[in-house]
Amino acid sequence: MKKISSWLSLILCSFFLAQGAGAQSGSAAVQKDCEVCPEIVEIPAGSFNMGSAAGLSIERPVHQVTVPSFYMGRMEVTQAQWTAVMASTPSANSTCGPNCPVEMVSWDDVQQYLKKLSALTGKKYRLPSESEWEYAARAGTTATYWWGDMASHAHANYGSEECCEGLEQGPDTWVSTAPVGSFPANSFGLFDMLGNVAEWTEDVYHKDYTFAPQDGRAWLGNDPRFQYARVVRGGAWSSSAEGIRSAKRSQAITVEPTNSIGFRVARSLQ
Repeated sequence: MKKISSWLSLILCSFFLAQGAGAQSGSAAVQKDCEVCPEIVEIPAGSFNMGSAAGLSIERPVHQVTVPSFYMGRMEVTQAQWTAVMASTPSANSTCGPNCPVEMVSWDDVQQYLKKLSALTGKKYRLPSESEWEYAARAGTTATYWWGDMASHAHANYGSEECCEGLEQGPDTWVSTAPVGSFPANSFGLFDMLGNVAEWTEDVYHKDYTFAPQDGRAWLGNDPRFQYARVVRGGAWSSSAEGIRSAKRSQAITVEPTNSIGFRVARSLQ
C-alpha cells in the first residue's frame, strides 16, 4: 500500500509540474486519441533551416525544409503509457516513477508499440521524421537551444558539461531520467525535446544532409544494408551540453536498446 501511495504521489507531482511548465510556455491545444494514449499537439506547418554551419560535418549542408502540419507527442512516452499498451516494463531507470520516460526500448520495439497503438485507435501512429523532429525542437528559433545559445539545467535534464554521466545541478535534480514535463515547454508546447532521453526518429542514418528530403518526410533509402542504423535526436540525461543542441545528430542500432534512448509519437493530421 505504501508503494502504491508513493507512486501516486509521484504521478500527481509530475502532473502539476507539467501543468505549471505549460502555463509558462503558451502550450498548444492538447488532445488524446484514447485513454492510454500519449497526449499530442498539432505542430503548425512552416519552413526552417535544418542543420548547423558551425556544427559537425554530419549536420551540413544547412538546407531549408518545408514541413506540413502534423501531430507530435507533447511529452516523451512514459513507462506507464508503454506498459498500458505492451504489458511490460523494460526500463532501467525507475526512480522517478511511472512518469519516467520509457527507455531500454529498441527502434524495433517502438515499431511494435506504434503498431498496437494504431490498432487501438484507428489512427496511424509513427515516429517523427528527423526534419519534423528538428523543426518541432526549434519551435521557430535559430539559436543553439530553443531557449538561447547557452546550455541551461533550468531548461533541460542533461549531464556534465564535458561528457557522459548524469548530473544534479540547480532545477535539474535528477542524476538519470526526470519525470516527463519537469522542465518548461518550448513555444510549440513540447516538453523535453532536449535532454532527458534521446529520441528515435524514423530516418535511416546518413553521414550528412547531401540529397536530404526538403519536404519533411523521413529519409529512408532502399538499401537493406543501411536499415539497421536510425537517427536519434535530442540528447539525454547523460549527454554533455554540446550533445543536446537542437542540430545535434546521433545514430543507434535498431535492435540495441539503451537506458538513454526513448521516443515520442507522431502522426499525420488525417
